Amino acid sequence: MVNDADDVVDLAATAPSARAELRIRLSRFNLPPVQSALVVGKRASIGSRAMAKALDEMMPGAFRRIDVDHPLIESILCRDAHLRRISAEKLVPLIVRHAEAFMADTDTLHFDINIDVFIRESVEL
Repeated sequence: MVNDADDVVDLAATAPSARAELRIRLSRFNLPPVQSALVVGKRASIGSRAMAKALDEMMPGAFRRIDVDHPLIESILCRDAHLRRISAEKLVPLIVRHAEAFMADTDTLHFDINIDVFIRESVEL
């Protein structure tokens, strides 16, 4: 506390400073904007039907909408090419298991999945 009226306290010297750091990533926009799958929460801002319709407009027949019986997840929009390699019965539970730990029912998560198929065959000489 300052008792003498002639003393001046420089408040700017004691005020905390504020600063912001930005990290910017630029990349080319690719169509479709979804590479492998979208996991759509039950209360997501854009529902799975609307998202499926938008994806179908960009890439007709490229994605399949799969409804999920889950407390947070409404459905999964999965690239049809992935489902030709791995059945929905095997791929969907795997996606759900990894998504549920990171999402709320208002979220939509993007998955980028690489599937490598290994084939080994031998022939008798």
